[in-house]
Amino acid sequence: MLWNCRMAWGVSCVDTTLNRSFYKLGKVIGRNPGYFIIVPVLLTIIFITGYQQLKYQIDPEYLFSPQNGAGKHERAIVEEFFRVNYTSSFSVERITRAGRFGRVIITTKDGDRNLIRREVFEELRVLDSLIHNATAMYDGESYRYNDICARSLGECFENDILNLDEMMDDIESGELKLHFPIMVNYKTFDTHVFPVFFGGTELTADRTIASVPAMQMVYFVAVDTPRQLEKGGIWEDEFLSVVGHAENSGMFKHIRIARFASRTLDHELERNTRTVVPYFSSTFLLMGSFSVITCMMGDVVRSKPWLGFLGNLSAIMATLAAFGFCMYLGIEFIGLNLAAPFLMIGIGIDDTFVMLAAWRRTSVKLSVPERMGITMSDAAVSITITSLTDIISFWIGIMSPFPSVQIFCKYSGMAVCFIFVWHITFFAACMAISGYCEQKNLHSIFGYKVKPVSVAIKANIKKQSDT
Repeated sequence: MLWNCRMAWGVSCVDTTLNRSFYKLGKVIGRNPGYFIIVPVLLTIIFITGYQQLKYQIDPEYLFSPQNGAGKHERAIVEEFFRVNYTSSFSVERITRAGRFGRVIITTKDGDRNLIRREVFEELRVLDSLIHNATAMYDGESYRYNDICARSLGECFENDILNLDEMMDDIESGELKLHFPIMVNYKTFDTHVFPVFFGGTELTADRTIASVPAMQMVYFVAVDTPRQLEKGGIWEDEFLSVVGHAENSGMFKHIRIARFASRTLDHELERNTRTVVPYFSSTFLLMGSFSVITCMMGDVVRSKPWLGFLGNLSAIMATLAAFGFCMYLGIEFIGLNLAAPFLMIGIGIDDTFVMLAAWRRTSVKLSVPERMGITMSDAAVSITITSLTDIISFWIGIMSPFPSVQIFCKYSGMAVCFIFVWHITFFAACMAISGYCEQKNLHSIFGYKVKPVSVAIKANIKKQSDT
């Protein structure tokens, strides 16, 4: 019983404190609305400059895997003892990270399911040459695959399977059989490990290769330093562009090419995320129209259509400012954050309707500062508690082990804080100005002076009685 009394007293104390504080704030805004419009606008402009500090993150492994997961710990142990050296002693077997690479999967286009043919290998040589000659630019420096390739004993990692063309006459005549899975090239002395390059291989009874419907070639890039990693990423983009152009232009008659790079998944996820961008304008227009329409009344003086629009504008300004502030703090930005503005608009509209409802409950006979004080006092608990619960929810999300969730919650939580502040300052000041227009009997949309409702009704009744 004593505990319940203390809880009730605590809640009552908080409620009273909020009401008194917001009442005083409302009266100050009612007397000086201009300051509370100018300052938030200036702060929004200042915080928006934080977008120049944008640190865009698209790595899916970093974003969607637990920070302290067992897999990362075990990989660290492997890398400690079996570190990959891309510069001098590269070994495919030691790879534990995607790194930077380009991969092509080749299948037949002409109906013959077997790739082991001279005309196919001639086109493969052309394709290999195109990839080696793909030129990328970094800091004004042009470079090709041979300049950045992963090396072993000073030589680039090569797709030695192409050297089968040295024996193609013997293979096509049937004099030479390709023994699966390993075979030595008697002309180049390469050891061909067929399962590395061939896919879906069909074998005869004596374990020789009958046909090869698919083949892959991989081009690994050195990534021992951050600079190499960045150069490799730029080369990957050029690789995808060159191979894609060759495939789409119909350059090859016998082979069909599928291309893949280490960042292909990153770009695909990012492309899917950005599909929400075209909906921004239509969503904001729809929400703005809804807010304007629902804020209108039959009384052209007391109607508040502009406040419906300004409520949306306040939420947009606050979200932009919050995002810029987070970027100034050095918080990484992800594509998932593009979904946050839709949530923030909903929160802002909710606060808008709560404050407008509180305003309409006040007496029109009171002064604007007094009405603003009562309005803010009435709406204080509602908008404070809803904003606080949203903020706490996002704070809890920051404790998630997934960086993508952490980043999204940081941006969204900060946006909710800014929306709360912008609504009790910028939007409240707009309400005060609207209140002065209402006090002067100005039209709510066009701003010209109209007759009070009571006078208009009496004039209409008198006109009807005269007729």
